[in-house]
Amino acid sequence: MPLSRLLLPIVCCLTLSGASAAEATWRFCHEDNETYPWIMKDREGLYATMAKLAAKRADARIELVWLPWKRCLADVKNGIMDGVVGAGFLQERCEIGVYPGEPCKPDTAQRLYIDRFPLYRNRASTLGWDGQKVIGQRKPIAVQPGFVAARMLKQMGAQVDETDKEPYQILRKVSAGMVDGAILQAPVADPLLKEVADFGATIERLPISFQEYPTYLVVSHQRYKADPKRVKAIWQAFVQARDSNEYQAAKASLNYNEAD
Repeated sequence: MPLSRLLLPIVCCLTLSGASAAEATWRFCHEDNETYPWIMKDREGLYATMAKLAAKRADARIELVWLPWKRCLADVKNGIMDGVVGAGFLQERCEIGVYPGEPCKPDTAQRLYIDRFPLYRNRASTLGWDGQKVIGQRKPIAVQPGFVAARMLKQMGAQVDETDKEPYQILRKVSAGMVDGAILQAPVADPLLKEVADFGATIERLPISFQEYPTYLVVSHQRYKADPKRVKAIWQAFVQARDSNEYQAAKASLNYNEAD
């Protein structure tokens, strides 16, 4: 890994000139993997758009930091980061940070969006998913490391492969029959099935999603305790950004039509 990557993980800094100079910058991390349409390397993704709009509404300075997912969560827990963007709800994550809503009871109205994780299988596989259990598995199911789906599969007794982080590489393994299938975010995997001929010919998306859940901006306990009123204003600014015409236009420009 280049030294510059280690020393400078911040690749997107969204600063509003009208923000108060007295307030410290809000530093929110997200995973360091390009994830359409949320995290984009060659253009502004929806996380950046939402943060920019929220910063304007809250009169705040916001920086988005790309980090490996597990490190992102650890840095929020330790107060190094002020929050994590796009985290689903897990009871144990209440130790990491604060969700919008009641203590450890997130308010779904304050979600950022709904995350959907279908099961993609090799067309020659007998793998199936009925909404409750995995059936017909002969080889592992690939999941990105640190994702909740891996834990759920293991609890069901299913074999799991967590060795690859990049969705393209994961789908390559599905296409080659090295694994029975994979669980990936729909907006990430669906375009790859259309763009890569081998994937479209050898992989299919099962009709019932393995997971669907709201995601949130989870703020560190340290930042929340310092100024809970300000944190609530930031949360509200993100909701307003999500519902804004500017944000909907950004979604349309990325050809993303899933409901928030």
